[in-house]
Amino acid sequence: MAGHVVYVEILKPRPLRAIRETTKKEMISMEKTRNKGLLKTLGWIVAAPFIGLAFVVALPFAFLGVIGIAVLRNIVGVTHRGMSFGWRPMEAYLAGRKKRKGEKKRE
Repeated sequence: MAGHVVYVEILKPRPLRAIRETTKKEMISMEKTRNKGLLKTLGWIVAAPFIGLAFVVALPFAFLGVIGIAVLRNIVGVTHRGMSFGWRPMEAYLAGRKKRKGEKKRE
């Protein structure tokens, strides 16, 4: 890709002019904003250990929370299965359930 850019720029009457102008504009822009970017970068470097510490401190609580949710889901699942009253959503007897031999009609 870089070879293509160089090849296309060399074929122009003033080779690599666009690249030089763009580079010059970028350098001027970087000089104007250098201090702001530097202070922001230094701020993140200073904050990095504290951010890492916050993650390390929060990790055990997150682990316990996930384990607690899993346990509660199992408890609710066992309780829910015991209270299902025989309802089966996959079985729909819209025309009535067929009677088995020896089964009396309920009224």
